Amino acid sequence: MKIKEASAAIIAGGKSRRFGSPKHQALFCGRPLIEWSIELAASLSERIILIASEKQLEQKFGLPVAEDIVPGKGPLGGILTALKHIETEWLFVLPVDMPLLKKDIYFKLWERRKNGRPVVAVSDTGIESMVSLWRRSHAALIESLIMSDQLKINVALRKLNAEEVFFPAEFSVFFSNINFKEDLARLEKISKARGRAS
Repeated sequence: MKIKEASAAIIAGGKSRRFGSPKHQALFCGRPLIEWSIELAASLSERIILIASEKQLEQKFGLPVAEDIVPGKGPLGGILTALKHIETEWLFVLPVDMPLLKKDIYFKLWERRKNGRPVVAVSDTGIESMVSLWRRSHAALIESLIMSDQLKINVALRKLNAEEVFFPAEFSVFFSNINFKEDLARLEKISKARGRAS
């Protein structure tokens, strides 16, 4: 089942300072991380947009690529850019560095939307701000925060009274992200043990 009322944005434009090279290009179980994110996005929506600085990704994957409309503002800037480009009412936000994420998590967010508020996943370690659902009308508040240099996604979520969807401890592995190269090897082992890798 795909959600017609929502687009999916993959935030792939980070500087990846801790990782040491563009994260989206890193191979995870033989495929670039961005391909895992695209596969997940395609299971959620027919409309996918990549938020990245490399326009060549557009030709490579046949998907629209948008550069941050306000450069250097981190993931919140990426979300704003996506909201400004989509035509649907809602937006699924996907990180490029959580290759174990499952579509069921996003469908649960979709089921919990209320009164136009954003919806965000919460794991046993806290708010997973990059696993979230936003409405196009949220762009105005996000833009005002960025203009005042308030760049934390959690601030936007709080101001918009986001609906929080808690996932118990057994879901924690799906929210594992890759910050360092050694994280790749660790998550590959988990993925193979779960039969996820192709």
